Amino acid sequence: MDNQLKIHKLTGEPLDHLAFLLLVFTGMLACSFFWHQQWEWAIQDAITSTLAFGLGVFLLNLMLYYYPSGKFKTWPALMFSLVISIGLVFCCRLLWKSALLGNPEFLALFEASLPFRVIVGLLLFHLSGLIILSGKTSVNEFQQMQRGELRQKLSADAELHYLRQQMQPHFLFNSLNSINALLARQPEKAREMVQGLADFYRENLNKDPRKWESLTREMNVIGQYLELEKIRFGQRLAYELVVPSDADALKLPSLLIQTLVENAVKHGLYGMTGDILIRIEAKKEGQLLSVTVENPTDNPLGTAAGTGFGLESLERRLFLIFGRKDLLLIRNTEGVFSATIKIPQTG
Repeated sequence: MDNQLKIHKLTGEPLDHLAFLLLVFTGMLACSFFWHQQWEWAIQDAITSTLAFGLGVFLLNLMLYYYPSGKFKTWPALMFSLVISIGLVFCCRLLWKSALLGNPEFLALFEASLPFRVIVGLLLFHLSGLIILSGKTSVNEFQQMQRGELRQKLSADAELHYLRQQMQPHFLFNSLNSINALLARQPEKAREMVQGLADFYRENLNKDPRKWESLTREMNVIGQYLELEKIRFGQRLAYELVVPSDADALKLPSLLIQTLVENAVKHGLYGMTGDILIRIEAKKEGQLLSVTVENPTDNPLGTAAGTGFGLESLERRLFLIFGRKDLLLIRNTEGVFSATIKIPQTG
């Protein structure tokens, strides 16, 4: 609807056309009265000239409609304007010579003003032609811009969908590895984890990737995920969730936090021995929702071997959604690796 409105504004309103014709009529009336010094002749001349001008603009619009887009030049409008001006002045002369409007005295005055009429008509039609060509060029450029934006949006949506779809297989792969590790040693825990995994997917598999979720719901998903991991790692894994009181009002794209938590589990529990505490803290900072995930590390670079969805893909997803590259912050200080995402709260 907005795009249609913009195009409509570019092509002009009907009231604008009427106002322009009224302006032409007023100018013609003033010139005719100055020339003839009789109101009756002046009104007839102004009406006839205005109707002829309206017909000329219509013909000029038809001619320029087929003029190639993107080749805006002055000479086509000038050439067409000259042809139409001479043609319409000649037609008006025939009309005034006819029995319907014939008046020898007026006709003599009309013919005396022929050069003036041709020059004025040429200027008016040339101006109209330039307006038509510029309007046509503006509409075409606007439509091309729309098509370009649409292609860019579709491309970004496709990439975002691809990145989003990578998450579920990645999480499933990790979960199946955990179940496989438990089958031989602790089959009861493996069975418990299969049930928990089924419940997790039942709730989250069909989420719309474009839909935003409340912070409360996303934290519940994180709790489900970490409980699944605790089945495998037992007492080694502990976690802490810090959520603000207005969590229901804070929104974010689904499964963003889970990517950070998966990274913390992978590089914390796999990379170290002993007990591990993963801390997830969310808070409101102005117009941003800030979520920080911390895990201990003995790697001075804050990285670990392995491949997967990773923080790089998360940063790309944030860029596709918000068009910014400053929404993911990574720190590694005093044996603690932390990753923070900042989500603009547009509402």
